[in-house]
Amino acid sequence: MKVMIEEIRNIDDTEVYIKCKSRDELVERIVAQIKLLDIKIIGKINERIFQIAPYEIYYFESVDNKVFAYSESKVYETNYKLYELENLLPDASFMRVNKNTILNISKIQSFGASINGRMNARLKNHEEVVVSRTYMFALKKLLGGLKK
Repeated sequence: MKVMIEEIRNIDDTEVYIKCKSRDELVERIVAQIKLLDIKIIGKINERIFQIAPYEIYYFESVDNKVFAYSESKVYETNYKLYELENLLPDASFMRVNKNTILNISKIQSFGASINGRMNARLKNHEEVVVSRTYMFALKKLLGGLKK
């Protein structure tokens, strides 16, 4: 893959062109990552409102009908529902890993076996998130551990 950057001083907005032989999975993941840069998640901590870039978020969790966004060291309350976040965030970066959690897959450090056929995803901030059996196959496939 070649990456070329051309600076043009008299344009108003940044444009990204992708030239490819075919629109495959890699191209789709690149497009999803680029689109992710324009998304901001609104979250609250003690009635203060913050704009959070999705790449800063490790995971979203639904607890008692509230959804929280967990960054490396902070927890934000959001007004989103998990299904809204699934529609907003690209599949190449975020995926549901259990009934109550959407995980940023780029924040996964390692995996380990858990009870009842589940798996634990250890994150780069040393937290662990349970991956249920229902979502394990899709996660392994997304991470390249399974062939189509």
